[in-house]
Amino acid sequence: MEKTKVTAALEIASSGAKFAVGYCLNNRPIILYYGKKKLPDGILKDGKIIDPERLAPILASFFHLEDEELSLKISADNVSLVLPPLGLQIYQNDKTTNVVASDSRIDRIDISNVMAIVRKESIPNNNVVVDIVPDDFVLQNGKVFSNPPIGERSDTLTVQAKVHTLPEKIVYAFRHAIENAGVRVRRNSVATYCVSQLFASDKALPENYVYVDLGARLTTVSLIGNTQPYASVFYPVGSDDLTEDIAAAFGISEEEANLLKEKYGYDTREHKYALPLMSIDDGEGGKKALTQNDLNQVIASFFKERLSSLLSAAFNSLFARQPNGDSLRERLPLIVSGGGSLLNGLSQLLKPLFNNRDYIHFVPNILGARDPGANNLLGLIVAEGVYRGTLEDNYHGVSTLSRNQREE
Repeated sequence: MEKTKVTAALEIASSGAKFAVGYCLNNRPIILYYGKKKLPDGILKDGKIIDPERLAPILASFFHLEDEELSLKISADNVSLVLPPLGLQIYQNDKTTNVVASDSRIDRIDISNVMAIVRKESIPNNNVVVDIVPDDFVLQNGKVFSNPPIGERSDTLTVQAKVHTLPEKIVYAFRHAIENAGVRVRRNSVATYCVSQLFASDKALPENYVYVDLGARLTTVSLIGNTQPYASVFYPVGSDDLTEDIAAAFGISEEEANLLKEKYGYDTREHKYALPLMSIDDGEGGKKALTQNDLNQVIASFFKERLSSLLSAAFNSLFARQPNGDSLRERLPLIVSGGGSLLNGLSQLLKPLFNNRDYIHFVPNILGARDPGANNLLGLIVAEGVYRGTLEDNYHGVSTLSRNQREE
């Protein structure tokens, strides 16, 4: 029986550092551990790491975990890293290698060789390759395989793959922060690809859609076709900006504003009787009641004046690059998720912006991680659950994560 492949996955985002340990079973993620830590101000800005030295000890606290109740000990000396899609560029690349074995039987070394050739391809705009996702493997006789054709006979092996690239500075900053925390990065994957693989594992979801990820400080809009990302754009506006708007509008702390946002959100239901949400200063030394209608106005204004134009621009940008973009724009459904998507009444605010197209709000139904903020980690665990030949083939000298059951 094949040994279960356990993955330690890490994401560093504006909402905090998130760490998950798990494996894939029947194409679904099984979570052994999921945790997150809020990052102090000044470590990230617009999704980029600006203070890696302060970040390192926070990350290091994730990598050695013990749970006395479960008699479980997990130690990670390498992690798979989720990278933000900041400046993501995706290229199609086809490369061929000669099969090494004298009997022309394909082995993992041949998969590694052909992936290495793809990796060496020159990348424009100071980007670097962070992941290679094979679409098909093709033998000399023309037979096509979705997974590595180990054991098949052929003199040559061709891979048709999508190459995910990011700006070198961004990749270096994230990897440097991880290595400063005392572990190695075994694999990089872009967040947009990770979440697409999580959605692909759910047969109830479509294969072609537009994905809106509402984060704490970033909103990302991505075009997904045949369960793979084709393009992605982002804007440095998120749910934390809404919190700040609420705090400023009512003269309250951001903690109080966040509580209002999370507890009440946008609620237009009419009630015969309604209690005030809280008491706030009236600006004249007295107090006044803050109502749901007051909160609704601030939230609606945020979506109308700040997010509406950004999302419209994102749609224009994504579909302008695609053949038959106008047709795609009108018929593709919308999937919305991310930590900011838990806002009550969000569908009322977003549907009118997208001509009331089919709208899906996704919350993962995964034991131990029923949190939209965990989507990317869950997707990376799914992606690693099946060997398809990735950059991982070219990483050497990296020890594995261990999961040991403690003896009583």
